[in-house]
Amino acid sequence: MHIDLEPSKEFYKLLVRGFKPTSHAKIKLDRRNRRVIFHLSLEKEVEIYSPEKAVKPVDVNENSVATLYEAFAVILETDLAETTLGYSYRKKCIQRRNGSSGKEARKAMKKLKERKKKRDYRMKTASLIVRDAMRMRRVIVIERISGEDIKVMISSIRISN
Repeated sequence: MHIDLEPSKEFYKLLVRGFKPTSHAKIKLDRRNRRVIFHLSLEKEVEIYSPEKAVKPVDVNENSVATLYEAFAVILETDLAETTLGYSYRKKCIQRRNGSSGKEARKAMKKLKERKKKRDYRMKTASLIVRDAMRMRRVIVIERISGEDIKVMISSIRISN
């Protein structure tokens, strides 16, 4: 009896990534569609990585981020305080000119783009730190920050392998 085998795209992707078929497989008969279904098991040898002294400490402050780069302490200046102060001064001027609420005031506030600037500072410093840690195979140790902020920082960084 001759049975044609049609592997899926996922099967080929897993083979390319280093997975190998094991010696045991399940065979299931699908009587309604009159076909035979093979369930293959795949395995891959994985090297367990344990960071003993591979720690990258990070200290986040309002104006700077301090971290270790190779053997040297590095301070990355973010100037977030200046951005916040400048925004508050410009906001007061806009409110004096146009009132605290209104269409013109909202339009002028939107042009300041404080949120985008702060987010840009944070994302750039986070990507520098994470890429260096990935390159050196280190674990990042951050001071006590809420878990959601850390998840957002890490999930937004795209690393090409």
